[in-house]
Amino acid sequence: MSLNEKALKADLAKRGYESISVKRQLPSGRIEIEANKLHPLELEGGESIYAPIPVSMSVELDKRGRVQSINGGTPDSTAIAAALHHVRTLRDSGQLASGADATQSGKSAQKPAPGVTHQIESDEQGRRVLRRKRFSIV
Repeated sequence: MSLNEKALKADLAKRGYESISVKRQLPSGRIEIEANKLHPLELEGGESIYAPIPVSMSVELDKRGRVQSINGGTPDSTAIAAALHHVRTLRDSGQLASGADATQSGKSAQKPAPGVTHQIESDEQGRRVLRRKRFSIV
């Protein structure tokens, strides 16, 4: 069976994975993949946002090339804690646009304020997702 990488990535994207990279296909037919999983983070005050967290997984496809099973693909507690720390550091250092800044006039393409590298945007499912907008050299 030949691997249809585009279809595989589309199937995994529907499951909340992004930045998908196929590493190799094993002799067993399983496929090793590195990706980011959009994972919910609970912030202070009951606020929740989704952040992309790196994960490794192996995927088995059915005869039609669709995902049949996934082993792995769930962020571990250390990665979740690191992502939560990262979000807090972004907020504390002024690199995360505030709610008003991020949603001003509903324009996500608006240039971020000086020093802002990240903002929270709503995705197609209405989730609030942390997104990098630019890099900053300190």
